[in-house]
Amino acid sequence: MNDLFKIDEQRKSAVDIVVEKIKLLLIEKKLKPGDMIPSETVLSQSLQVGRGSIREAMKILSAYGIIEVRRGAGTFISNGANKQIFNPLLFQILVRDPDYHNLIEIREMMEIGIVDLILKNADDEDFRRLDEAMKKFEAIETSESPDREEGDAADIRYHRIMGEITHNEIISNIYNFIIELFTPTIDSSYGYETHKKMHKAIMDRDHAGALEMVKVHTGVWSKSREGV
Repeated sequence: MNDLFKIDEQRKSAVDIVVEKIKLLLIEKKLKPGDMIPSETVLSQSLQVGRGSIREAMKILSAYGIIEVRRGAGTFISNGANKQIFNPLLFQILVRDPDYHNLIEIREMMEIGIVDLILKNADDEDFRRLDEAMKKFEAIETSESPDREEGDAADIRYHRIMGEITHNEIISNIYNFIIELFTPTIDSSYGYETHKKMHKAIMDRDHAGALEMVKVHTGVWSKSREGV
């Protein structure tokens, strides 16, 4: 396995060499979740870089959630999806002061795909979970004095379940990233009525109607952001 880490040519910094090599081995399926990474000494010799560069690269990969260090056991490729992978991208988007027109397009595109997969992949239990989440959301919004914080939390919870019941772990994780990006802008008081109509179309397995309501729902959210 040590030979996997040999390189053909020098590229960029020593730290970049290590990170790029790990990435390439993952893409080529020569490294898989759960595989143990060789020791610093072995990597240093194979990649022809200093041990300090190996340590720095491991810190970066750990921050991304690509590897995990198990005390007394070693360093391994992470077994499960980790939201840390999306954090660098989230920070990049936030510091660039994103154009909300672009964000609207991202949200609409993502949710159209999410609804499409729900209607293809979700089973009866999934629809029950989604309906239960909507009932909790509805109970808050129709109360005498709706708690905005609770309403927003119920709205977000509903969307997270939408991602889960696509039964596509990759898409679910990307959607969770999108939800986190939009969380500060969510105001459930604006979108409740269209949210309810979108939910009904999903529960009725009305594909065209559900996709149309995604666009309407996104439009309502967009209007709530005008002037912000």
